[in-house]
Amino acid sequence: MSASELQHYVPRFLLRKFGLGKKDRVHVFDKQKDCAFVSNAKAVAAENGFYDFEFMGTPMTLEPSLSKLESNAAPHLAQIEESHRLPEPLSEARVQLACFLAVQMVRTRARLNTFNDIGQRMETWLRAQGMNEDYFAPDPKIGDGENARKALLARQITNAPKDFAPALLEKDWLLLRTTRQHPFIIGDSPLAMFNSVDRGPRGNLGLDVEGIEFYLPINPQLTLGLVCPTLTETLSDGAKRYARLSHLPDARARFGSAASGVSNILDAIDGEIPFSCAPENVAFHNSLQVIEAERFVFSMSDDFRLARDMIKSDPTLRLGPRMVEGTGKF
Repeated sequence: MSASELQHYVPRFLLRKFGLGKKDRVHVFDKQKDCAFVSNAKAVAAENGFYDFEFMGTPMTLEPSLSKLESNAAPHLAQIEESHRLPEPLSEARVQLACFLAVQMVRTRARLNTFNDIGQRMETWLRAQGMNEDYFAPDPKIGDGENARKALLARQITNAPKDFAPALLEKDWLLLRTTRQHPFIIGDSPLAMFNSVDRGPRGNLGLDVEGIEFYLPINPQLTLGLVCPTLTETLSDGAKRYARLSHLPDARARFGSAASGVSNILDAIDGEIPFSCAPENVAFHNSLQVIEAERFVFSMSDDFRLARDMIKSDPTLRLGPRMVEGTGKF
């Protein structure tokens, strides 16, 4: 139980790393209003009572459990920042980080809005099909409206370590590095997903989908990546083919640069050194943060030209991604 208070859906300790000065002031871009401002990290990516709800009339909150989860993860992320090395696979540190990432997938305003949206569209379609009204009766334990939505979100958050962390642990982990001149940014739904494998109408963004990649900026110079092992296998095969061809006169001229990049990525996946991102790599990862963000993007810099250009080209990016029902019914 807890009184309603400001509760962060992006951990404050993470946001502070993108702030400046003793007051942790961070630059903020509002996608919906197309404006930028400066705020204290404690006042953004947060809402009063976001994790508070009632169950059978009893006030409940997830905030203390989330605080404990963050307290477990923060030292491990700090160690990564200091050493530029990842914890060993299946170590306690990596397991705790996987649980932290699993919860971060589902704890955001973006997640809540996404499920509200698909739920409302599905209800509208079912009503139009003549579904019996009894089907829409609220669960008496949680009622309806905002409390029901928060209770369902709480269930997803509670189950996330069990449901998602094992799959995250099976990914290949790596670190990406950039410079202060070309910093990473972070959005209000910061665990971004990407997949270059086209699966057509089935979609390609899912925890166990072939080719899936996850990225979480942990400060303006470092991003944690988790990639599908099939991508590592593809890169390894390419490196072996190049090694067999490297003695040919024009092989180095034609493929040497690409082979060097592949080698650096594989070294990063092995945890030896972070992969050094070129400015275009940084722009790509920053674009993922803009796409995934429900509303706000945060940076140590006031340069939000990338976000503005992306939204100008595609105004749907003013909101975060929404689920698409495969048959097109709703």
